[in-house]
Amino acid sequence: WWDDATAVGLANLLHQRDELHLLGVATDVPNALAVAAVDAIGTAYGNPDIPLGAMAGSSEDTFEHGYTDALLDRLDHSVAHSDEVPGAVPFYRRLLAGEADRSVTIVSLGAYTNLAGLLGSPADADSDLDGRTLIAEKVRRLVIMDGLFPQGGPPLTHQEIDPDAARTVVTGDWPTPIAWVDGFSGVGTLVGGTLCNDTPPDHPMRIVYEELFGCGAPGDGNWDAPTLLYAIGDIPDAFEELGRGGAAVINDSGGLSWATPSSRTGDVHVRVVNQQALNRRIDELLVSG
Repeated sequence: WWDDATAVGLANLLHQRDELHLLGVATDVPNALAVAAVDAIGTAYGNPDIPLGAMAGSSEDTFEHGYTDALLDRLDHSVAHSDEVPGAVPFYRRLLAGEADRSVTIVSLGAYTNLAGLLGSPADADSDLDGRTLIAEKVRRLVIMDGLFPQGGPPLTHQEIDPDAARTVVTGDWPTPIAWVDGFSGVGTLVGGTLCNDTPPDHPMRIVYEELFGCGAPGDGNWDAPTLLYAIGDIPDAFEELGRGGAAVINDSGGLSWATPSSRTGDVHVRVVNQQALNRRIDELLVSG
């Protein structure tokens, strides 16, 4: 959806500015062209060589394309299909194996399939560590966009795509702190409304915006851009960390709730506390590049 594209765009822009180091992007829905769209966005921002991976089963191409095809029709890209890039789990393992200990932040903006696969992965040619041990050694924190905390609710989209994988990550003793940027964060994050006036026709964020909303007002909130900015500490005063001493759990309806106390003392859930400043920052970044 709209917010997935904006998070990829902002990550590429901030990588280009040396404000973050984007190690790679793995798609997490079975859309064979999604990885090509990610490549098109990265190429448009001057990052054609960002490593890419694709969720296992992407070549089945059973997930809706949304704006994917519009990006591929209008932008240069060197990747055309998910079969041309590594599977997400070996991709994760290769990237993590090459990084310093506890240096990596994983930002999860969709299905849990890749995370569950990584958690349960065996040793391979890239690392003699199993998945859980590799995560514990290399990852500083996992930041996930999901949930309605603290009271909880039914399963949301990211759980619904792969419920078993979601349960594995939530209940499977993930070995690093987890920050959950919950579903309330995106409701008021209505951004991108100036893209049609402030960017050229080939700007990747404008292409997505036009495809989804025309050039009218924002047609939906944005959850993933706030999650990315929180994860990298871009605008810390816009967020509040809550729930320390608790953790996300699977509730009776199959969704997520916050349970306190918990042995997971490093976990938090995150809420937007300065919506105006957050929206202003995202809009500033969206029209850049």
